[in-house]
Amino acid sequence: MSTEPEPDHETRPEKGARYRAGRRKRTGWRRVFNWKVFGFTALGMLLLGAGAVGVAFAMIDVPEPNDFSTSETSIVYWDDGETELGRFSAENREIVGIEEIPQTLQQAVVAAEDRSFYENSGFSATGMIRAGWDALRGSSSGGGGSTITQQYVKNYYLTQDRSYTRKLRELVISVKIDQDVDKDQILADYLNTIWFGRGTYGVQTASRSYFGADVADLDLAQSAALAAILRSPTRYDPTLGPENAERFAQRFQYVLDGMVATGAIDEATAADTVAPEVLPEQQVNRYGGPNGYLLMMVRDELLAMGYDEQEIETGGLRVTSTFSAVAQTAALRAIEEERPTEDADGVRIGLAAVRPGDGAVVAVYGGPDAVAQSYNDAVDAIPQAGSTVKPFVLAAGLENGYSLRSRFWGNSPFDPPELGPPVNNQGNRDYGRNVTLERAMENSINTAFVDLAMELGPETVVDSLVRAGFPDDEQLQANLNPRVAIGIGGVSALNMANSYATLASQGLHAGTYTVRQIVDRDGAVAFEHEAAPERVFEEDVTRDVTYSLTETVDGGTAEVARDLDRPVAAKTGTHDDLTAWFSGYTPQLAASVVYFRGDGTESLDGVGGMESFSGGAYPGRTWTAFMEAALEGQPEEEFPEPANIRGENGNDGGGDERPERPNRPDDDDDDENDGGERGEENGGGNGDENGEENGAEQPGGDESGATESGTETGGDESGGAEPGTEWGGDESGATESGTETGGDESGATESGTDSGTDTGDTGDTSGDTGTDAGTDTGAEGGAESGTDAGDESGTTAPDSRASQAAVLLLGAGALTVGGLSRRGGPRAWLSGRRR
Repeated sequence: MSTEPEPDHETRPEKGARYRAGRRKRTGWRRVFNWKVFGFTALGMLLLGAGAVGVAFAMIDVPEPNDFSTSETSIVYWDDGETELGRFSAENREIVGIEEIPQTLQQAVVAAEDRSFYENSGFSATGMIRAGWDALRGSSSGGGGSTITQQYVKNYYLTQDRSYTRKLRELVISVKIDQDVDKDQILADYLNTIWFGRGTYGVQTASRSYFGADVADLDLAQSAALAAILRSPTRYDPTLGPENAERFAQRFQYVLDGMVATGAIDEATAADTVAPEVLPEQQVNRYGGPNGYLLMMVRDELLAMGYDEQEIETGGLRVTSTFSAVAQTAALRAIEEERPTEDADGVRIGLAAVRPGDGAVVAVYGGPDAVAQSYNDAVDAIPQAGSTVKPFVLAAGLENGYSLRSRFWGNSPFDPPELGPPVNNQGNRDYGRNVTLERAMENSINTAFVDLAMELGPETVVDSLVRAGFPDDEQLQANLNPRVAIGIGGVSALNMANSYATLASQGLHAGTYTVRQIVDRDGAVAFEHEAAPERVFEEDVTRDVTYSLTETVDGGTAEVARDLDRPVAAKTGTHDDLTAWFSGYTPQLAASVVYFRGDGTESLDGVGGMESFSGGAYPGRTWTAFMEAALEGQPEEEFPEPANIRGENGNDGGGDERPERPNRPDDDDDDENDGGERGEENGGGNGDENGEENGAEQPGGDESGATESGTETGGDESGGAEPGTEWGGDESGATESGTETGGDESGATESGTDSGTDTGDTGDTSGDTGTDAGTDTGAEGGAESGTDAGDESGTTAPDSRASQAAVLLLGAGALTVGGLSRRGGPRAWLSGRRR
């Protein structure tokens, strides 16, 4: 047994106490924080972060693209569907596919913005760390930490706010997008949404702004330049000052170096690449200039079709308009070259052209600048129409039993009691108590058309105007009186042009329109206009109206249009001294021009040095210049032959006198003005409708003093082109020697010899004492002799077989002349020019 003493347990120190005694005691913060605590805390945070990311991935879905990112410019094209007229946009963006973006531009942007784009998973940890370090140093040489995918997500799906929640969503969505979307598609969407300055979004509009070219046409240098500007357009656009130019040069080289680093180009190519010329910004208001009115008209039509403002501004529509670039250029040039400059302050001009049978508006001049003056002088202005309404009054007459040969009061004034204040002709001219509607149209005789309107009733005239294309508005309904036949109501140049287009299309009316086709952002045709003209006048009616308007061009108030050198029908119009019109058409195109001053209540007299401003002067020259250029290269087309509608109201051809109608001026009144303009100059006879006597043009009247009976077969406008021979002259009262054939409004064969004297200035036939014999041959026979002695005496020539034989021979000749077409007429036969 051991004799060693047992240890004294009571004096042995405890192990724990010994450990504690051998360690220095922690004080202060060390008692709370140590490596174990840090390790466990870091691990906990990492697990918490991982859990948060997991929750975020589970809860955050890829949202729908925001409105901004899908906003795309709507483009309006001319009628060829290819040439741009203008555009509507909240953001100036035009989206293109990746195949339209050059490879060099794709490579340059990747080199400048995210060189690991094709390898990363939507975000770059090293890039974020580098960006954080740069931020601590106050440097931004390395750029931001966001990848191209993150920038795309921010622009395409999110907002631009800088909150942490937005950054978290951006990160999560970027990773998801990178997993689901092809890299090329991500790059294309990014390049179509990114801001490039100058109000442009996306590479297509930026390329046009900086280089004046489509993005598909950019070369290496332009691609690198665009990638350099992309980082911060306000700092790197070299056109904004020398500091910007210096920064741009450095950034341009950085992009090229990056392309070398990524293997896109080699060093030799980079060294040979010189920065391209960058165009300065062209700040153009989309509605600026005269063509701005066209865009406004297209916009208004889109709104009327049901498109809202957002669709128009951001919907990426491709709109083909009806406007012709050729015709619009012709309109602008005609206005510029023909408008008056003397005493022309405040003068405004409206011009509109419409395609007959279709209603397509091909040209409009509404003013010099749609921004400075939004009021469209061709669409919004409603000046009084004047005599340009007369063709539609004639159409109403032809529909209601009258014809071109029907006769109405031609002297001035016309003052039946029920009319109220009298109506006067221009210059207070007299044309005879009984003038044909054909003659009335040619010379724009107010009294005859008001007389016709009184017989038709103003409601019938208004109905004709509305069917043709005049708006059935309050102004038109407020003028339900016979004066509506001389244009006391107002109408726009556009509606006037469309009304004349109804005549040009032989009675088919179509409403005007400016939008031919709409293609949506996906390339699908959303709308295609289909013309659906409605017959509003019978063809026979419009054929005779058109014929009368060709006569107005051939020898009447619209003669300036003869310079067009193709078949044309036209009419002038004025209202007092306040408006001046010229409207007309060919088979292919109808157009109207109106001049007025201020708001249409200021006198035009004195403008251009003209004492009296007429429709046949400046408006007529403007219209003709426009039509000549607009129709250049188009084939010449003929109008249909006149229908020669026969009247049914007992007021058609025959003798000089109309059937008695109540409440008309006394037929026995003013006998000496029966034959034409009172007081013909130089003692010469009137001839017929601006005919020529002895080589001098005479504006005198037909419907002269002799009593005629039978059927009218003679020409109506010839007037005598050779000394000694009268073609269509109507017993005018001048000294006559030789043979008279083809008399106007004749019909009775006259035999006998006229002896005695004529007064020479009243337009009446004096001393016509021969005996009427024969049948209705449409010619006047008999030898007339005598001198102008100023009195009305003469002796009756004895009847004889010789004179009767002469009558028969001359009658046969007259039949031959009468066989000439009224359209061609003796004057056309003499000149060799068919009307």
